[in-house]
Amino acid sequence: MLGVSLSGVQKTVRPTTVVVTERKTVADLLQELDLSRDHVVLSGGRRLSLDDIVDEDDTVVILPLITGG
Repeated sequence: MLGVSLSGVQKTVRPTTVVVTERKTVADLLQELDLSRDHVVLSGGRRLSLDDIVDEDDTVVILPLITGG
């Protein structure tokens, strides 16, 4: 069994808030921002799918997908 210690290492994850300037899909927005599709996109407290449309002046929050166990 391999043991790994990460004492003293801290990684901070900060959400990115974006104001949309024109109507587009979430997939198009992520591509425009040069982000992978492995992000969680929220608007109005609801998680959006890649096919959902965000409209002009919508505010979305983009978070990296975090996994682990």
